[in-house]
Amino acid sequence: MKNIVCILACLCFSSSAFSEEKFPEPFGLTWGMSEVNLEKHGFTLASDSDGLKIFSSVSAPKAWSKADMYVAITYKGKLVKAAASSTEFKDDIYGTEGKNTYGQIKDILSKKYGNPTNEYERVGGKLYDDADEFYQCLEYAGCGTYLSMYEVKGGMIAIQLKGKRRGEGYLSISYESPEFYIAKKEIESGEIKSDADAL
Repeated sequence: MKNIVCILACLCFSSSAFSEEKFPEPFGLTWGMSEVNLEKHGFTLASDSDGLKIFSSVSAPKAWSKADMYVAITYKGKLVKAAASSTEFKDDIYGTEGKNTYGQIKDILSKKYGNPTNEYERVGGKLYDDADEFYQCLEYAGCGTYLSMYEVKGGMIAIQLKGKRRGEGYLSISYESPEFYIAKKEIESGEIKSDADAL
């Protein structure tokens, strides 16, 4: 559960382009797969809110070698988003291990999908500006960000380094399918209608 909140924070990525081409399927999962199939692969329900169900697992059909946890998000019973977080980088005061892992994943994705659509790689914006405060800076809002996003076939792939405390952090990778954006729009539309009925 330690990284679920942080992975959920990545839900803010958005895309307006939709395509009939198939969006990449990560970790051996299939877009639209049922919750029953997720459970067969070891995923268990972690949260259920606003029409989205969040499942977590320590394994996946096709494992990422550095993964510590996987998250699968369903809408109307079907998989629309998948994410993974790495094992924690510890005693990594200058962020060397984290930046190396981030760079390796970025290279893999860039070879497959081209350069990132958006990327933000800076630290020391405010408060934590010393070299040995790398993860503290990433954890502090407005101080720094290590994030690359790829708009691919109507969906979004994002990789982000996250800080936990001094010398400790982890990497998250998330895949938001085109159906995820449809789900968000339907949920937002339902909330607006509900608010209109309430007022």
